Amino acid sequence: MRITTSLQYQNLMSHIESSLETLTTVQSQISSGKKLQTFSDDAAGASQSLVLRSALGDNAQYQRDAASATSFLTASEGALSSATSVLQSARQSAVAGANSTQTPDSLVALGDQVDGAIQQLTQAANTQSGGRYLFGGTKTTTPPYDAAQTYQGNTGAINSALGPNASIQINTDGAAAFGPAFTALQSLKTHLAAGDATAISGDIGAVDTALSALNTASATAGAKANQATAATQQLTRAQSDYQTSISNIEDVDLAQAYVQLQSATNVYQASLSVTAKASQYSLADFLH
Repeated sequence: MRITTSLQYQNLMSHIESSLETLTTVQSQISSGKKLQTFSDDAAGASQSLVLRSALGDNAQYQRDAASATSFLTASEGALSSATSVLQSARQSAVAGANSTQTPDSLVALGDQVDGAIQQLTQAANTQSGGRYLFGGTKTTTPPYDAAQTYQGNTGAINSALGPNASIQINTDGAAAFGPAFTALQSLKTHLAAGDATAISGDIGAVDTALSALNTASATAGAKANQATAATQQLTRAQSDYQTSISNIEDVDLAQAYVQLQSATNVYQASLSVTAKASQYSLADFLH
């Protein structure tokens, strides 16, 4: 096959264009910090990056859900713990009222204390977090208990995702947690007003049962809050892992890129030099 001057020149120009393209690509990678400029640069890497970015987006949503769950559960635990303290104080009033030596005035004072405890319990039962009532089931926009301590909520569950295959119920059954306490204190209030020491003694057992319900609910909310916190920590670690993996695929290793830049520059300059010399030789041969 005969190699013509025209063909030589075309080959040389092709090498120049190729080396210039390589040089331009490396320069662009260094200036942007990204080695993936287009999908065609690394189709497999680009596809993997898309999958990782999708997972990173899902992870961010799980983090928001877990943070919201932690806040909801922490507020629930706090409200239940507060209610427990109120009920423990009311129990002391019941113990005092069971003493048959109490005067009518003393019983009235104890009744007022119990009535105050009922109001405090109502406030605790109607606690909100993030604009949502905690103990009304799925009815989060209206107070669970009205002024007469009648439950207005439902037993619906509010679930929160903590990861791809993990979720927990974050709400506490308000009727189960607070109902026994309201029943016990209303009964205690009535018996204090009547001065019935025997009935008041019976109310102490009802208060103890109500305390057990509140303690159980508080412990459950606390354990779930810890679970949500642990999930948040795990999701934060996963976020870091996803970001590292994406960086390994997309980001430029500057030290390596600068070596490539020098190499590409050398190749391009050499291509220009060779082409220039070849053009001179071709013209001289033509003149001869």
